[in-house]
This record gives sequence, C-alpha cells and structure tokens, in this order.
Amino acid sequence: MHQPTIQKAKIYSSGVYYPSQIVKSDDIFAEIRSEAQYGIPHNWMSDVMGIEERRVAPDSALPSELAIPAARQALEGVPDINPQDIDLIIFCGIERDQSEPATAHTVQHKLGLNARYAFDISNACFGFVDAMQVATNYIRCGIVRYALIVTGEVPTRVLRAAVDKLKNGVDIKTARNIIGALSVGDAGGAVVMGPTKNDDKAGFELFNTVSYSQHVDKCIYKQREDGSIDGQMIMGLIAGTIIKSHHGLIDETLAKLGWTEFDWVLSHQIGQRPFDKLSRMNGIRPSRMIKTLDKFGNITSATFPVNFHKLVENGEVVRGDRVGGCFAGSGLVIGQFGYVY
Repeated sequence: MHQPTIQKAKIYSSGVYYPSQIVKSDDIFAEIRSEAQYGIPHNWMSDVMGIEERRVAPDSALPSELAIPAARQALEGVPDINPQDIDLIIFCGIERDQSEPATAHTVQHKLGLNARYAFDISNACFGFVDAMQVATNYIRCGIVRYALIVTGEVPTRVLRAAVDKLKNGVDIKTARNIIGALSVGDAGGAVVMGPTKNDDKAGFELFNTVSYSQHVDKCIYKQREDGSIDGQMIMGLIAGTIIKSHHGLIDETLAKLGWTEFDWVLSHQIGQRPFDKLSRMNGIRPSRMIKTLDKFGNITSATFPVNFHKLVENGEVVRGDRVGGCFAGSGLVIGQFGYVY
C-alpha cells in the first residue's frame, strides 16, 4: 500500500574503504619517463595537479570487494536500524562485477540483506549523486523505508593501461589525451539514507542537474574485443567545461535554495586548479571546501561518500549547517545540490 509522502530524506551514516597499497604520482611519472619522452616533469601530477598519491586495489579486485566493506561500515553506523529494514540497494560504480546480474545483488547477498529493490545505476563519476536522488524520491514517496547507496571503484585498471601505453612511447598529442588517466585512484564508499523525522530539518533540499551531451567524446573508457582498455581523458577541456558549467549554475542553485552561501562544500575532484576555481564561486568559502584529491586522487563515483565521511569525521560540521555539492561526470553531466546536515 502506498505510504504518505515524506517531506525530506537524509543521510543517516556513511562508510568508506581504501585498498592498502599506496602509489605515489612521482613514481608513476618516473616509470613512464615523462620528462624524457614527453617533456612533462616527474612532479607535474603532484606539484601542478596536487595529486601526491592514490590507493590501488589488486588487479583481480572486483568492484563489490571495495563496496561491501564500505557498506558494512555504513550499516554499523546506524545500530538502531535493523539491516532487514533496508528496502533499497543501489550500486553506482562505473564498473560492475559482471554484466548480469546487477552488482547490487552481489552486495545484498554478501551482506545478508533482504531489500525489495536492488539495482545498479551507471553515470560515470556522477553515479553516486544520481543514486542518492533516486533514493530520495523512493523515500519521500514512502515506497521504501531505508536505502543503502554503495559504490566500489577500481579505475586504476585504466591507469595501468595508460602507463603501459605511455611507457612504450606515443606521440605527444596522444600522451596529453591519456595522461589524465594517471590521476585516478581506487576506493569504496556507502551511505545509508532514510526519512527525516519529527522536527529534524536535516536532508536534501535540492538537486539541480544538467547534461551537456555534446561533450560525450571528452572522456571515454571502453574495452576492445580482446579485453584491452581503450579511451581518452582530455583533462584540459574537461576541467574547463566543468568549471564554466558550475559557475553558470551556482546562482540558480542558491536562488532555488533561498541561501546566500554554503557552510561546507563537497565536490568532485580532478585536480588542484579546478578545485581552487570552484572555491571562488559565489556562496563558497575556500576554507570550507573538503579536500581529498591530494591523498586519493580522482576516485570517481566514490568521491561523494569519501568526502562526506571526512566532513563528518572532522568534527566541525554541526546540525543545521548548509552543505553544498558540486559534482560532474563524463558525458558531460553537471550537478549541484543543497543538503542540511
């Protein structure tokens, strides 16, 4: 039976998982002999892009193997919620364990849950934000009680393929089109969402998303018939378009929220320069931007849960704080949100 509409949905807890292996950017650039072959200094990624290192999962790791421990931590963060009351599980990583069934079913099975709805959503780095918006609508309509949103990202598979290609030597144009793939890192992340209750004001106030699909060729990742990885990541064009689009959207987002500024901002993170340019937008205080790119790199769809987890762990955020989000994904999709903590 359809339940009464609920005003808002909020995040009850979060969880993260990081592979143990740490790989330094300077070591990667030394391995491809970036200065000798391409005229790019060995410290370019760490110094200019601000990505010092990233976590790397084993070659054989499946996305669910990173997602499940993050999900366990999120579930442990809400001991008052019976795990069997989780009615919706969405897996939203770029890669899945297999084409069929949905990786959400693998996650559910391994965790011993019994959600009525379990499915995958894929939208590049933006997948987690899309999944939270879907879960918000399910919760607000009373279709489900609680939702588990989870991702496990292993984009260093692409990094390894790019390293192999760059080590063997390619022309400068090709090198510049794929070197952005060296920015990625692996991670798992999860949140448990549910209804805002009683007089609690916490929850998502707005999702404001637009897609500019004319940029579909800027960031591509695909597998050839022989199983090898092909694609490109034209970082300069991607970053420029993302920043321009966010700047064009921020005033509309703030106006719809009725806010003049954010107390905290979570954002997708592809490098220090784009991060700094986002921090100069209206309503954003640079000191209130949560940063993880230096130690984790571009962790694709895991960026939101990892940054939200850090926001909560730092102990400075308080109830009622206004949290803004600025995220993006290949395609391109650009999205902002407003969340009351």
